[in-house]
Amino acid sequence: MGVATFEGVVEHGQIRLKTDIQLPDKTKVYIVVPDLVEPALKPMTHVFSPRLVHPEQAREFEMQVEVAADANV
Repeated sequence: MGVATFEGVVEHGQIRLKTDIQLPDKTKVYIVVPDLVEPALKPMTHVFSPRLVHPEQAREFEMQVEVAADANV
């Protein structure tokens, strides 16, 4: 089994090789990441927007704004 080493970078989740080498589809590759910082290995947390179980209750959450008499609006 022959081994070749190519340097590259990750851009937008894709590995981009710094050379113009074209690897055939289905080529087995191994990725070695030097100096990887530990927090990069932790999974990302996604915070989703809240949703009402009963959308018809949306009127109960309408914001009421009060403007003070001395406010310069």
